[in-house]
Amino acid sequence: MPNKLGLFSLLYMNDTNLLDKTSNFNIKQEKVHPELRIDPTDDYSFNNQQRNNSLMTSSPGSSPSPPSSPTTMSRASLPRLYKIMTISKLLSAILIFFSLASIYIMLDSFQHHQRDVSGCQTSYMRPEYIKQINFDSEMTRFAGKYGLYLYREKGVDFSDQPTGVPVLFIHGHAGSYKQVRSLAAESAFYYYQNYVHDAEKWQQGVRNLDFFTVDFHEEFSALHGQSILEQAEYLNDAIDYILKLYPQTRKFDAETKLPDPTSVIIIGHSMGGIVARTMFTMNNYQHGTINTIITMSTPHMLPPVPFDWQISQLYDDINHFWQEGFSHPNQIDDNHKYPPPPHVSLRDISIVSMAGGTLDNTVCSDSTNIGSIVPATHGFTVFSTAVPHVWTGADHVSILTCNQLVKVVSKTLLDIVDVRRGTQTKPLEKRMQIMRHAFLSGLEDRKGDGSDVELGNLTFYNLQSNEGLFLKPGERWVIDSETIANMILLPTVANADAFSILSDSLIGYNGRFELMLCSKVNGYVSNSTRVACRSTTPIAVPIPASTQNDVYPFSGNTFSFASIEFKEMGTYSYLAVVDKGSQSGGFLVIEPFKKNTHSQVVRQSMLSIALEGVHVKTGPGLFTSIRIPSIESPILAYHLKVSRPHCRNYPTHFAPFLRQSISTMHESKFYVNLADNSQAETDVSIHGRTAFASIVSNSRDIDQNGLSFQLWMDPTCPEPLQLDLSIDWYGSAGRLGFRNGIMLATFSFITVMLVFAAQIKCYNDTGIYPHFGQGLSFCFQRSLPLVMVCVAICSIAQCVSPSIHYTFDDLWYLPSPKVSWQDIMTGNTDGFFWWIPLAGLALSVGVVSLLWLIVECAIRISAHASAFFTKQYGLATWPSRNHETRQQQFQRRAVTTFILFLLVATFIPYQFVFVVAFLVQIVTCVRALVRARALPNRSDCRRSNRYNFMLSILLLFFTLLPFNLPILLVWIRNISVHWFVPFSSDHSVLAIAPFMIYVEILTSNRKMLPRQKSRFWSIITYLIMYYIVIYAFLYGIKYTHWIYFLTNHLVVWFLFLHFQDSHYGKLSFHYLMDHIMFGSKKHS
Repeated sequence: MPNKLGLFSLLYMNDTNLLDKTSNFNIKQEKVHPELRIDPTDDYSFNNQQRNNSLMTSSPGSSPSPPSSPTTMSRASLPRLYKIMTISKLLSAILIFFSLASIYIMLDSFQHHQRDVSGCQTSYMRPEYIKQINFDSEMTRFAGKYGLYLYREKGVDFSDQPTGVPVLFIHGHAGSYKQVRSLAAESAFYYYQNYVHDAEKWQQGVRNLDFFTVDFHEEFSALHGQSILEQAEYLNDAIDYILKLYPQTRKFDAETKLPDPTSVIIIGHSMGGIVARTMFTMNNYQHGTINTIITMSTPHMLPPVPFDWQISQLYDDINHFWQEGFSHPNQIDDNHKYPPPPHVSLRDISIVSMAGGTLDNTVCSDSTNIGSIVPATHGFTVFSTAVPHVWTGADHVSILTCNQLVKVVSKTLLDIVDVRRGTQTKPLEKRMQIMRHAFLSGLEDRKGDGSDVELGNLTFYNLQSNEGLFLKPGERWVIDSETIANMILLPTVANADAFSILSDSLIGYNGRFELMLCSKVNGYVSNSTRVACRSTTPIAVPIPASTQNDVYPFSGNTFSFASIEFKEMGTYSYLAVVDKGSQSGGFLVIEPFKKNTHSQVVRQSMLSIALEGVHVKTGPGLFTSIRIPSIESPILAYHLKVSRPHCRNYPTHFAPFLRQSISTMHESKFYVNLADNSQAETDVSIHGRTAFASIVSNSRDIDQNGLSFQLWMDPTCPEPLQLDLSIDWYGSAGRLGFRNGIMLATFSFITVMLVFAAQIKCYNDTGIYPHFGQGLSFCFQRSLPLVMVCVAICSIAQCVSPSIHYTFDDLWYLPSPKVSWQDIMTGNTDGFFWWIPLAGLALSVGVVSLLWLIVECAIRISAHASAFFTKQYGLATWPSRNHETRQQQFQRRAVTTFILFLLVATFIPYQFVFVVAFLVQIVTCVRALVRARALPNRSDCRRSNRYNFMLSILLLFFTLLPFNLPILLVWIRNISVHWFVPFSSDHSVLAIAPFMIYVEILTSNRKMLPRQKSRFWSIITYLIMYYIVIYAFLYGIKYTHWIYFLTNHLVVWFLFLHFQDSHYGKLSFHYLMDHIMFGSKKHS
């Protein structure tokens, strides 16, 4: 071993030179064990001692030449670009350090920074699961694989038969059917405590909910598209079974006058939501059997693990189906067509997608957005942080058990029920109205014309002088604990256009305060004023309380806030506040304001925000809006600092608080008790457009897009409020990694393919196959700079392409370009992040360099261990088959290959065979290294060539493992539940045959890729490899599964090159030349 030489430098040396006996390295000659001695019949043995001498005297700075002749071998040397320079070692070390540091920073940032605080409370229940044994193999072909259960809450549900409204729960990836327990238990509690004795609700068709739940045996549905299709088929059969139960069970429950149920409500968690949407595309779906879907933490836009081709195709199919179903709302229905067209299947569907926010480490909440799939008339996306009285984030599992959220969902499900209709639910418009009121914050922009302001019945009041208080125009009014007047009337004013109201008491029929729109009417009553009023209490919405004692928005205390524009008041000239009085005290602040003066639009570019931050000062006012259109990307996180130091000495009624929201979907977060500590910073993060998706927002006005802040502050303090926003770079690292994880796998494959192409080029030109480090050195000087320039150009072109915000209706009238910029590379169209592909490429090069070092070390250690045991204990490490004839070898290999083909076609998935081939390739690499060291002079160039080639194949297989291991896990899990029915999509012999045959050739014949001296065949090889690289760069992140199949085509080409170089190939070539090319000449 060289003195003072580290492992990194040692592995970077030419493998042949490292093992040569030279004066520079002073390697001691070892005696070769008989078991390792090379067979004289080996086609790689030396022809004469002259070749040995010529190789042993070669300089250590060059690699040996190919074995064409002694003269050629002595002249050939490794090209200069492939030689390891100090700069290459330094660059590799820097990239490895950069990769390790980046991965550590991203993991630490993702786990510990910019995380919402969970305020979820625990749900309690006493579950009982009744298996539906009658749902057997006569009704579904998957009865032996899956199961169906009916949930019953002990002590509340006393009947084992379903008599209410059917609800079907679908769990997600590796989930459990028991996850339904929180929703089912809370629904039962709420119904029997609030509705069962309510005659009015009973007459309105409200009944209890029958929760059915399916057991998929914790199937890995996120990894496998075929599993989703099977689950969807099973669930359609299950719905048919469930609906057939009710005609009988309702007869015993005195509900014979009610119509038989024709549809069920679906609750889908995680991938269960995708299964629910897939059910509509299946052949066994019965039209109208589903009309309401609520999904929780469901990745609607992109598959979380896109390595399986079928799951990627499934996402494309269901998204196209749903988009087509809503693209032509006025199209004539064709109810007689089977299966029904999408617009018929989806015409009565309402769907709500709920997300947990930054606490969800499993599914990126960006992907839960259904804005580009479903119009607002049929559904919306909402975050748990926006749901009234919840106001907390939830992780991927706790979104099902978060008691605050479960209560809201359970009550909403009961509110949309109507057993008087066959669908068992209210009409679509009413359902959507109920769900918007329950799930949305209520602070969303209204139409502005008053058409969506709910008004009560007209009521007349005769106000005595001590009962009514008419304020002066423009006057702000603050009501403390004492009642000043029964009714306070604020007139509209010319220098304002809206009213804002805030109170720590409930504004409504059951609260201290009530809001009305009033006008004076003719009529004289002594010492009184007659007014006509209509209640407008529904405009008041609950928001989190913000006092000196509140730390988080989910503390349980609430304020009430309302705002109304003058033009929404119509002909009414007064906004009236009815004060009913309260012994508990409280306050109410009401003031007129002008929206233009209390709204600010920060027109800064992202570059300016990154360099300087955002600094806004607002004047004193109850309600202020700040919008930053440039901030839309969910990748960046921010630090927010709110200060109002001079108000500490004022007797304020509440502490400043803030709501953040985003225009692309209903994400709201509240931050309470701000400005209490001028040094404190608040973490701010948003969700938005996911990669490869159109930007769909609620407005075409660019000033209405982007990040929005709504500020509440006590206007009795005359001091302004300072808001400072800066980028949290460390906190953003985790968000960047979470949203671009697939890029690492794709770009690592690209890096290996680039090095592989460089190695083959050197081998074809010189006959020397350089080791991976030498190929990487060539890429540093030639391939990678060119690739990075091309990637930078494409990324910049992608980012400067017009980024237009569309409403949902706009999507159906857009032209369909042949190449859409948003579908290539990382799917990013934000110019601020044009550098992401370059950073990903640098990170991948470092990861691949580290991977090569680890694999190289492991193989060398294995080779040393093999030689040690062989020498020490006389063990034959590798079985010798020298006694076999060539015909026997061919028969053995043919039988082995045939058996594997048969197993793939019938029982085992082809992914299993790939993993076996990968393990065999590891053994082949160890054997190749042992044989390269076996000769006394250790200088056979052909053996080092073969080892280097085998290592390149192994690294290529390494990058393909992610495409095969997930399906293998699914297969193993199916075997564990005794399900042996094969997946048709995973038993394609053609998908694995090239890999099988090639590994068999490399293992059995001790061969490597033939050297292509013909320029024609070399160019074709390079074109195939670089085509794969280009495709992987452009589409490898979105359509990752294609990387495996393109590599399969490359291996087919390698097999062709082997055949062409073989004896049979040459005979076939001469036969073709003789009988086809020159056949006509002979006959003439």
